[in-house]
Amino acid sequence: MRYPKLQRMYGLSDAELYEYIQHLRITSELVHLDPLYLAPMRDPSDLIILQTAERGSASTLCTSDRDFSSPEVIAYCASRGIEIVDEQTLASRLL
Repeated sequence: MRYPKLQRMYGLSDAELYEYIQHLRITSELVHLDPLYLAPMRDPSDLIILQTAERGSASTLCTSDRDFSSPEVIAYCASRGIEIVDEQTLASRLL
């Protein structure tokens, strides 16, 4: 959240950021990850994101990472009940 790009996008002060992080700590569900988890991802660092969504029983994964838009990944996620959407799609659903 302290990345310059995110700070420019959302303009959160340090106090607002701290409050948001505290909210996440209260409302989040911790999941235990399997270091041997395999999925059809090009970038191995994306496995953590995908496994977290799967283990946390997410129905939607919002990302602009192009690796998540490959047909293999979309099919893999769909078979586990996870829909991949971009920020605009998610925002339109929430508003």
